[in-house]
Amino acid sequence: MTWTLPHALHLRALLRRCARTSSLRPATQLHAAALVSGLLPPSSSDPHFLLNALFHLYSLSSLSHAIHLFHQIPNSHKDSVDYTALISATNPNHALRLFSEMRSLPLPLDPVSVLCVLTKCSHLGCVKTGSQLHALVVKLGVSGCVRVCNALMDVYVKCGLVGGVRRVFEDMGLKTVVSWTVVLEGVVKGEGLENGRKVFDEMPERNEVAWTVMIVGYVENGMTREAFELLREMIFGCGFVLNDVSLCSILSACSRSGDVSLGRWVHGYAVKEIGRDVGVMVGTGLVDMYAKCGRIGAALVVFRNMPRRNVVAWNAMIGGLAMHGKGKDVVGMFDSMIGEGVRPDALTFLALLSAFSHSGMVDLGWKYFNELESIHGINPEMEHYACMVDLLGRAGRLEEAEAFIKSMPFAPNEVVLGSLFGSCYTHGKVKLGERIMRELVQMDPHNTEYHVLLSNMYALSGKEEKANFLRKVLKKRGIKKVPGTSSMYVGGQLHQFIAGDKSHPQTAGIYMMLDDMIRRLRLGGYVPNTSSQVLFGCSTRDDCTEALEEVEQVLFTHSEKLALAFGLTSTPSGSPIHIFKNLRICQDCHSAMKIASYVYNRKIVVRDRYRFHSFKQGSCSCSDYW
Repeated sequence: MTWTLPHALHLRALLRRCARTSSLRPATQLHAAALVSGLLPPSSSDPHFLLNALFHLYSLSSLSHAIHLFHQIPNSHKDSVDYTALISATNPNHALRLFSEMRSLPLPLDPVSVLCVLTKCSHLGCVKTGSQLHALVVKLGVSGCVRVCNALMDVYVKCGLVGGVRRVFEDMGLKTVVSWTVVLEGVVKGEGLENGRKVFDEMPERNEVAWTVMIVGYVENGMTREAFELLREMIFGCGFVLNDVSLCSILSACSRSGDVSLGRWVHGYAVKEIGRDVGVMVGTGLVDMYAKCGRIGAALVVFRNMPRRNVVAWNAMIGGLAMHGKGKDVVGMFDSMIGEGVRPDALTFLALLSAFSHSGMVDLGWKYFNELESIHGINPEMEHYACMVDLLGRAGRLEEAEAFIKSMPFAPNEVVLGSLFGSCYTHGKVKLGERIMRELVQMDPHNTEYHVLLSNMYALSGKEEKANFLRKVLKKRGIKKVPGTSSMYVGGQLHQFIAGDKSHPQTAGIYMMLDDMIRRLRLGGYVPNTSSQVLFGCSTRDDCTEALEEVEQVLFTHSEKLALAFGLTSTPSGSPIHIFKNLRICQDCHSAMKIASYVYNRKIVVRDRYRFHSFKQGSCSCSDYW
């Protein structure tokens, strides 16, 4: 059969119909037919429009094929629509390069092209790029387009430049509810809730997104009551219904803040509005929320009752178990995932390796790391190597960890070296720590954690002069240690504490309980761990005794202990106490929590920066391995 131009035109029409209906299989069959028949270049020099049709089809379904076809199309046959389609489909950096290439050609730039590149580049968070795009919007004369201005404001929001958001907003003629909502998001993130509420109250019209932005802001700042009030007004006063996106946004905020009370309310609302099958998206959000709020049992119940589970849901459950240090359960969960025919991805293995690291399961870590590429076809990324370094370092195999870093196919980043440096502190490897520290300082000279760790490392190894010198250098540079903060929810309200804190309204009662708690802990076998503290200026025994008493008093008023004392006075006897710490729990507080769980017959759950510690009857779920 001889194929003619009418055949090619008919084929293009069919390809366009496939693109509109996302019918990839018949489209690939048509593609094969065009290749076999010789309708596509270089067999044919005429119908380049078929390449365009195929390109637009694959830009919706297969980026690699789309890019390949795009480069086959001669520049003389590419138009603004082609460039815009690929800009919309590709990653932000590639989108910028394509946009620059597009500007170098004699092609018109319309608002749609500018809108697409702005939407893509908002994810970069680059201030310079944002300013350049703003100037281009003005130069091209498209600043009158509302959608372009909204996208430009979103770029500034992602860059954290509230001033830029306000400038664009004030220069706009027509302002839609979307415009107001973008401004609201920027102000809440950049200027705080007080100014955000002013913008919210000024809005002539509010959509679901605006309500959600405000509610999430309250949740993330521990203002549960205000969040509930807005939810009631939104749902019962204004008649809005929380959709999947709103539900997941609020659940995500609960996960970050540890607010399980609001998370439970959202769970109940979702079941009432949607039914027991809340869907994969909301179900995954619930699993993540319960796990990160310390209720791993509830997370498992939700997960097991989900009729459909994709890889994201499995990752949330495996990641939750990993945070709780349940390495053996993670292996079983992974096997079940494979058994159900769900293909793991790179994030699955990050959760697996993290679980093994917190559980000291080195051999299993090596096994799954080696299977990553050989069995599952996943190229190990920097994060996977960082997990392995952490796993080896925690287990005390620092030489093996250093050799592993040297064998990496790319240079280690700050996370990889920082993990090894932390292990040097844990295992007292000062010389290796000094060497790693020099590399870390070049990467980030102002990271306070590394400097403080090295100072403590010197102190623990008896090098008080070096420790004192380093601390003086840090003080001179104005570098301060990140303060430890512990928080907990009682009665739907967030209570926060820092070391030595006396700002809480119930300070007198908290410190009375603290004194009694320390007394009872001592009777239970608690001995303050002063080994990690430095006693400077001790010339006599009396001086050292006085300094030691001061150090012990500092340990007694760590934020975790203040939170525990408050929890003991503010929650029913025998009920669990949940504490959230922004840094790693120290050895002294870890020991105190174990004894407190036995003395007061309370389950105490602490979520620190890296994992959960569940204290019960004098022991911890981490088995003292963290």
